[in-house]
Order: sequence, then C-alpha cells, then structure tokens
Amino acid sequence: MHPLTPSRRTLLGALSDLYRSRGLLLGTLAMAVGLLLILITPSESPTITSGPDGALTISTPASLWSKLRIYDVGIAVFQAGLTITIFQVLLNQVAEDRFMEMVRSALAQQEDRVRTAVAQSLAAGSRIEALRLAPEELDRVIENAARLRSGSADLGTVIARKLRTNVFESQERWRNLVVRAELFGLDTAEASGRQHDYYDVFLQFGYHTTDVKRTRFTFKVGTWQEDYDRLLRSPDLGVVWRLPSTGEFDGRWDEGFSLLSVNFGGQQVQFQKNDLEREYVAFPPAEEFADRTDLFVQYSFNAKVLADGNLLSFEVPRPTFSATYSISVSVPDIARIRALDYFGLTRPASVEYAPGLDDTRFIAISVDDWILPKAGAVVVWRRR
Repeated sequence: MHPLTPSRRTLLGALSDLYRSRGLLLGTLAMAVGLLLILITPSESPTITSGPDGALTISTPASLWSKLRIYDVGIAVFQAGLTITIFQVLLNQVAEDRFMEMVRSALAQQEDRVRTAVAQSLAAGSRIEALRLAPEELDRVIENAARLRSGSADLGTVIARKLRTNVFESQERWRNLVVRAELFGLDTAEASGRQHDYYDVFLQFGYHTTDVKRTRFTFKVGTWQEDYDRLLRSPDLGVVWRLPSTGEFDGRWDEGFSLLSVNFGGQQVQFQKNDLEREYVAFPPAEEFADRTDLFVQYSFNAKVLADGNLLSFEVPRPTFSATYSISVSVPDIARIRALDYFGLTRPASVEYAPGLDDTRFIAISVDDWILPKAGAVVVWRRR
C-alpha cells in the first residue's frame, strides 16, 4: 500500500482515534448522557379535575424528575454533545489534510535532495575514480546487468558510463574482440574407448589489449572442480579453459586441450608446456611494445567439448568494448543450433543464422558496446 493512501477503517481503529481525540470523546459522551437522560425520564400522565363552577383543571403530579426538568436537561446535553462532535470531526479532517500536505512536501524535498546528490556524485569524476569494488560487489553488479534484457535499460547506461570513467578498476581492457569457433569433428565413445561422445572444436581469439607490458602469458587448463571464477579473475592468467565435466580428461589434460599458435603485435611467439600445472606459457617481447598504447593479441587452440552437454560458452574475462563471434558447424549429427547472449546490454546483440533457422550451419553475433567480465554468449544444440 502506498504510504499516502488512506487505510481502511475498522472498529478498533475508530475507537483508537476516538480515544486520541479528547474533544470527540467529550462530545460522544455528552450525546450518550443526554440520550440516557431522555430515555430514563419517566412519563407522568396529567390529571384532569372539575371544579365547583364546572371549570376543568389539568395538573401534573409533582416529582423530582419534573422539578429538576431532567428531560429538558437531557435534550440540552444531547444537543451540546452533537455540536461538539460535529465541530471536532471537521477540525480533525482539516488537521489531517494539513498533515498529509506536510508529508507530501517533505517527501518531495527529500526526492529533490536525492536527485541532486546522485547528479553531483556522477559529475564528480575525481571522487568516482576513488571508488573501489570488492569482487563480491562486482559480481552483484554483473548479475544485475545480466538481467537488463528483461528489466530497465538505465542500469546498463550507468554501467557503461562508469566503465568509461574507470569506476570498475581493471589492469587490462580489451576492444574489438573477434572470436572464431568451428565444431569440426566427432570423437565417438566407441572409437575412443571413452564413456561419452565429444566434439572437436577449433577456437581462435583476437583482440586489442591495453596491457602492453605483459612479459608472461599463461594458458591455464582447469578441471571442472576448480574455482573457475577465481581463475577467470586472476590477472596473472591470460586464458582460462575448463575441461569437460565428465572428468575423463582430468588425468590426460593435453588430450582435451591443445594450443596451436600465439601471436603478439604481429609476431609469432613460442610457448612452453607445463604438465604439472596444466598450462602453456608464452613470453611476449614486452620491450618491443613499450611505446604502444595497445597491442593486438591472437591465439588459437583445439579443445574437446561434451557432445551431449549441448553447450559451448564464450565468456569475456576482461572489460571489453565491441565483440564479434563467428560459429560454424561441420559435424553432421547436430540437428538444430541456437545462440543466446547474456551481455547485459541496453540493446540486444545482433544474431544471424545461415542459411536459415532450420538448417543452421553458421552463426554470427556482434556487439557494439561495453561488455562486463563474466558476460558473453553461448550456443546450444540438439543432436539428431
């Protein structure tokens, strides 16, 4: 119920209001006393007598009720109580109207102060840059942004503005992300001796980054049980890939992930494999990029994806402006495939299917806005 909407009257509420209003209570009691005196006054029948000269005399027996004129007193008290009650009700209504007007005025002033404070805080760039968000707070912001597609678009505008003013502190930012993915092979359980079927997927990522001083670039391959969010947020890791949830590749991780190439600033970079840590490590020549403000990074790899998992996810690990995804399907046993995005944008991402929805073999997704970490897109499919 709105705080300014009058509540429904009840008997208890009416008695409570009656007690709080002394004038109304006095008037009601006067009316009750007057009515009681009128009702209890006995009616006395007059006596008619005939005199010696034949004249008729009407007389009323003398009593205490008639001597004190209790009946007339009751009428007077009742009328006085009725008058007091009417005036008190009118005065209470006037006072309530004035109180409601004061409340509305106070709320309006409070709203104006809140709007002024918000405007001043958004305009004060130096104070905004001093804001720091804990990882849990950042997660809540990202979750709210992901719900924008079904809610208000204003939050997305605010988040984009804060990204541009460095509210979300990040050591690295990406722009013009290009992702190419191809489901090109089926590794059946019968042929491999495993318990499940897997798709072979080729993935290639390319983007411009602001981190031109990185001297170590790590490709971390995590198991399903590891803290994926912690790995994704770690500034020391360049790429994080998670093995299938079946656990069949946990002991032989290099069969589920294979790094093909790494390129920094147009230069091919060699990398090393660390079996103990389940990672590939590349060492970019950071001294050659010291005079640059951004750097183009590109890498590609092959990975195994659970065929009956029906899902391929693309999450953004860093704040990214503008992204394009191209997904092609070469395996014959996928009957239908669709793309879903959770970028949390103020407007929907552009999604195209070719040659059509019923026989899709290529999907293109494009975004021209800021994308927050942990947001992205997924493709889901149904096998024949």
